[in-house]
Amino acid sequence: MAAAATNAAAPRVAPPLAPSATRRRATTTTTRRSSGDGVEGVPLADRGASSSPVIHFWHLWASSPACRAAVQRWGKGSPFRDAPLLESRVRALTRVFDARSGVDVPALLTREPELLLRDFRDVTRAVVAVKAAAPEMDGAALTRAPGLLLCDAEDLARARRALEGEVGKREAARVIRKSPEELMKRTRRAAEEDEMRAAVTMQYGEAMEPP
Repeated sequence: MAAAATNAAAPRVAPPLAPSATRRRATTTTTRRSSGDGVEGVPLADRGASSSPVIHFWHLWASSPACRAAVQRWGKGSPFRDAPLLESRVRALTRVFDARSGVDVPALLTREPELLLRDFRDVTRAVVAVKAAAPEMDGAALTRAPGLLLCDAEDLARARRALEGEVGKREAARVIRKSPEELMKRTRRAAEEDEMRAAVTMQYGEAMEPP
């Protein structure tokens, strides 16, 4: 009885991410599950649905280099090791963006795991901001370029204006719709340029100060 009580009280942790070698071995058989798919620990309510977003999330999590990097970067005790928290974020965002939206929530979150640190309301507001700057982007395009949800709205707007200046508004809209990654790269570049300008300005100001 004591052992059972101990097991019941133990917190669930995120399943380990499968190393590359494990994934290669797993491809040789159809009966072996990934050590990181997390299915065994998922609540029964989620396991009952064949298309459960939580199950889908853990399958993607197991093979995601971005998730592996996040776990290693944050270390022990991080939100990325808290399985119930991660699952709650998946469920909450899926309730906002269901299949009709075209957004693949598990793919979105595992491609840009930093979004898992944010409340679903913050992520929803970020989606609204991206859609305001790039209304051509549908759910599938957003899933392909989730890094846009972490970008500053002004950087995003400036990147779009720069693209329009280069290729025209009609072609810019086509590029954003077909290749959202291009807008994401340009937006990040704009943010980096801002940081560089700020650093140069600070250094110049310090150099001009009287001794």
